[in-house]
Amino acid sequence: MSKPNKNDKDDETKLIGIDFNNLEEDFCGSIKRVGASQDLPIIEEITSSHNQIKSILTKRKNSLKSLEKPWTKGNISQTIKELSLIKDKGVTSDFFNSAFMVNGYNKDYLKLEDSITLLPLIEKLVSAKYESSFRCGIKMVCMLFDMYSDTIRQCKRNMKIDSKTMDGYNQLIQFFDSIPKIETIQKRDLNADKNLGALLEEMKEFCQECKKK
Repeated sequence: MSKPNKNDKDDETKLIGIDFNNLEEDFCGSIKRVGASQDLPIIEEITSSHNQIKSILTKRKNSLKSLEKPWTKGNISQTIKELSLIKDKGVTSDFFNSAFMVNGYNKDYLKLEDSITLLPLIEKLVSAKYESSFRCGIKMVCMLFDMYSDTIRQCKRNMKIDSKTMDGYNQLIQFFDSIPKIETIQKRDLNADKNLGALLEEMKEFCQECKKK
């Protein structure tokens, strides 16, 4: 799989709940029901919209297929690398929701180096303009924080850990510290979104504690 051009735009398409297998059949049925020739402008408008949606869905379907081979072989590192090349927040959200939110992977399965590789992808979701992508990103932040915060605290107290692992933990600390500074976070009404507010406060206290060590 070739590496995308740096100038390529990072696609951000909404999550669309459509059955790929029945898409064409359902659409053709709706066209037949429109029927009358005087409705041709409406048909053309629907067709144009359909073609655009179909193109988005086809692209997403092909992108997800590229993740299938390494994922089914249990190669999480390669799956994450492939996901990083796709550059589509919709695909990233679909994958994260399915792989991590549903199955609830923990640090016994998701290695530290894989977790670090996820950070730029998660940050892009948190920065996304669509609520579905944003929420997925926040869930991933919460997952990593739950996975590593206690372990990092213990390591910071004892300091009995190899430099490579500590470097990874420090990257996670920097990541948690950067989340509240993201524009989409700063624009949120934390009085209305109390769960997010509580998470941010907990991460803030954690990062301050780690900086004192």
